[in-house]
Amino acid sequence: MTLHANIRQMPVLSASTDIVRLIRDFAETLGSARDLSCLGHSIVTALSQYTRLPEVALWIRESTGERYRLLASYGHNHPSSLPSTLTGDHPLVAGLSAKPYVCHGSENPSKPLGLAMATARASLCLGLRTRGRLLGICILGPLDTKAQVGEELLAIVDAITHIAGNSLDHYLTQDDLRRSSTLMRRTDRLRSLEIMAGGFAHEIRNPLTSIKTFVQLAPQRQQDPVFIKEFSKLAIEDIHRIERLLHEILDYASYMTPRPTEVDLNDLVASCIGFISSSAAHRGIQVQTHLSPQLPLLLLDRQQIKQVLLNLLLNALDAMPNGNGIIRVHTRLLSEPGRPPWVQLQVEDEGCGIAPDHLEHIFDPFFSTKHSNSASEGAGLGLTTAHQIVREHGGTLMVESRLGAGSTFSVNLPVPDSAPTVSAARE
Repeated sequence: MTLHANIRQMPVLSASTDIVRLIRDFAETLGSARDLSCLGHSIVTALSQYTRLPEVALWIRESTGERYRLLASYGHNHPSSLPSTLTGDHPLVAGLSAKPYVCHGSENPSKPLGLAMATARASLCLGLRTRGRLLGICILGPLDTKAQVGEELLAIVDAITHIAGNSLDHYLTQDDLRRSSTLMRRTDRLRSLEIMAGGFAHEIRNPLTSIKTFVQLAPQRQQDPVFIKEFSKLAIEDIHRIERLLHEILDYASYMTPRPTEVDLNDLVASCIGFISSSAAHRGIQVQTHLSPQLPLLLLDRQQIKQVLLNLLLNALDAMPNGNGIIRVHTRLLSEPGRPPWVQLQVEDEGCGIAPDHLEHIFDPFFSTKHSNSASEGAGLGLTTAHQIVREHGGTLMVESRLGAGSTFSVNLPVPDSAPTVSAARE
């Protein structure tokens, strides 16, 4: 990141308006930092230019423990000579714990703090803090510089270190939130895999038992054509059942980060309905679409979102085993004050509905309300996988249902900034 031109050329100033402008530009520079590394680089570069001290190094507090790691340096010919970490009992850390800054010469060189400053060739040590916490430590030097550290300069440095401390606090808080979110998702996935292991054992036990029985009895009953025919058919069906189970588990376990491209959601809906229209017509089920015109293009992994929609459509078909119902698919652009717009995709059926005590479990692995032995029977991973895919796209998957009245699944997907719109609405 480069600093504003007026920052690069700014001398040590005395006019109050110029000082205000300097501080404003410094705040803008930190506010536009893309990440923590850029923030550190901006801080050390600006401090060197404002103080005219050519060497600056910045250590920031780690999230765990009382350690400070080197984040950025400026002007050092051999940055590798700087210590990578400072412990909580380091004299510089201890010396800045109760002071905003320490100047060389104000400390007894025989005391630990003075000795540490001399070892680090530091003319000035700054503490970056917020809410009483020391978040960062800056050392500026070298000792043999001709620059003078006066009261006016210290006042400017005090102001910009406060700004830097607040910016550093913001970025460190965001990092903590990201780590917490990653940990929660990892914990949630481990819980899902634990449930999956138990479900896999349960689901595979019955077909393996029937296959084992057939293999054990076949030598004794090989002359019985009825037995061979019936049990061969049963064994093949059970093998297919195991294959379907393994396929669903692999789909769930082989998680892949979405590879988004610009997608016309209405076009995707039309494509998916084409896959199930024949089956729906055979069962006497109508599929109605209510697709909003002028939807923005969304950044989606087309195949993954197609998997989600097909799963919802097949579930809607299975919810009406007797046919003679309607499946309605809606797309719409929604917005609320104070939040970015989003696109909603809904799949609504007139089926049997879901019991209230089942609703909170429908996204759990291996949970299923299907009890038939039809070829379309799944292992209970379809909605789990769909929920995971939507979440990885930054969206939400929700359900509303009433017993005997049907269910409505809603997929809410974020609209990217400056997204172009498409005009095709298909009824």
